Amino acid sequence: MTAPQVLSLVLLGGILVLAILRRMNIGVLALAAALPVLVVAGVDAKAMYTAFPGDIVVLIAGVSLLFAHLERSRALELFVDRVYAAIGDRHGLIPWAGFAIGAALSTAGAFSTAPIAFLVPMVAHVGVRSRRTFLISELAVIIGANSAGLSPLNPTGAVVRAAANKVGVTYSGWGLWAVSMTVAVIVVAVLQALTVLARRRGHPVEATPAPAAAEQHEAPSNPWYMAASGAALVAFVLLVVLATTDVGLTAMCLAALLQIAFHAQADERSLLARIPWNSILLLCGLLTYLGLMQRIGTMDSIAHILQHLGTGALLILVLAYLTALLCNIESSTLGVLGLMMPIAFGSFGHTGAVFWVTAAVCVPSALMVMNPIHVAGTLIIGNTVHEEQDALFRRLLILAATLAVVVPGVLSLIPIALL
Repeated sequence: MTAPQVLSLVLLGGILVLAILRRMNIGVLALAAALPVLVVAGVDAKAMYTAFPGDIVVLIAGVSLLFAHLERSRALELFVDRVYAAIGDRHGLIPWAGFAIGAALSTAGAFSTAPIAFLVPMVAHVGVRSRRTFLISELAVIIGANSAGLSPLNPTGAVVRAAANKVGVTYSGWGLWAVSMTVAVIVVAVLQALTVLARRRGHPVEATPAPAAAEQHEAPSNPWYMAASGAALVAFVLLVVLATTDVGLTAMCLAALLQIAFHAQADERSLLARIPWNSILLLCGLLTYLGLMQRIGTMDSIAHILQHLGTGALLILVLAYLTALLCNIESSTLGVLGLMMPIAFGSFGHTGAVFWVTAAVCVPSALMVMNPIHVAGTLIIGNTVHEEQDALFRRLLILAATLAVVVPGVLSLIPIALL
C-alpha cells in the first residue's frame, strides 16, 4: 500500500475510535481527516467532492419533511389510535400492531428513527393498560421499523444501493427487504414466545411503562390537512413504486405542496427541525471520505488484502460479525453500513452469492437497535418506570449481544454454502 492509502486507513481507524469513545459525529471527523489525505496524495479537493451523496441528502430531507407533515397534521396519530382501538384487549396481537405500523412507515421511506421516536411513547401509552405487552411491544416496534429500513425507498436501503452502484453490482432491493422482514418476524415471534413462557413459569420479564406516557394530545385542528397528508403518503408510494419517480424529489415535491396549501398549520421552522441533520452530516462526511479512499486506491488495496484471509467463508463471517459489533457500539446503523458495504461489494460483488452476502451483513445490523446505548433502546428505558430502568438496561444489552452472536452466523451459512 502507498503512503496516502496507509494514512487514509489509519485516520479512518482514528475516526471510529473517536466517534465511539467521545460520541463525536463521524461525518465531521471524516471531513476533517480528508485534508491531510488530500495533501499527502496530491489530489484536488474538487475530485473528492464528486463522491458527495447529493441524492441521498435530498432523499433523507424530502422523506423526513413528508413524514413531519403526517405527524404535524395528526394523521399518523389518528391512524395508530384506530389500529390499537380495533385490536382492543387481544393482547397477543398488540405487539404485532406496532411491528406492522413501524415496518410500514419505514418501508414507505421514513428514516427509521422518526417512526421509532413517534411510536415508542404511543406504545408505552397502550402498555399502561396492558403491562404484560409493554416490553415486547416496544421491541417489536423498533425491530419492525429498523428492519424495514432496508426498503429501496428508505435512506438506509439507498445507502446500500449506492455502495453497490459504485462498483457495478446489482441485487434485488426488495428481495433484501423481504429477507430482513422475515428475520424480523422470526425474532419478534421468538421473543414473544419466550416472554409468554417465562410468565407461565413464574419468572415474568415484563417492564412497567412510566405513567407520564399516558398523556394525550389535543385533537387535530384541521381535518383537511390531515386528509391531504394521508393522501400525499399514498401518492408518494404510488409514484415511486409504479411510476419509478425519484424517491427524494417526489417526497420533497409533495412536502412542498403541503407546505404551500397548509402554511398556517405547518410551521416551516418546526418542520425543518424534524430533518435528521446530524445523520445527514454523518453520512455525507463518511461517504465523501470513502469516495476519497476509493479514488486513491485504498479500497482496492483492502479488497486485495482481504483475499489473503483464506476462504470466502471466513471473510463473510468477518464482515457479518464486524458489522454487528460496530452497530452495537456505534449508534448509527446508517454510518456502519456506509462503511462496511463498499468492502463487502468489493470482495463479493461479482460472485453468485452477492445477494446473500449482502443479507448476512445488512440484516443483523438492523436488530442491534434495542441496544441501550442507541436512541431506540434509550427511548424504551426512558418510557419505563425509574425503579426498573437499571435492570432493563442490562436486559436490553444482553439481548442485543445475543442477537449479534446468533443472527450473523445463521445468515452467513447461506452464502457460505453457495460459494
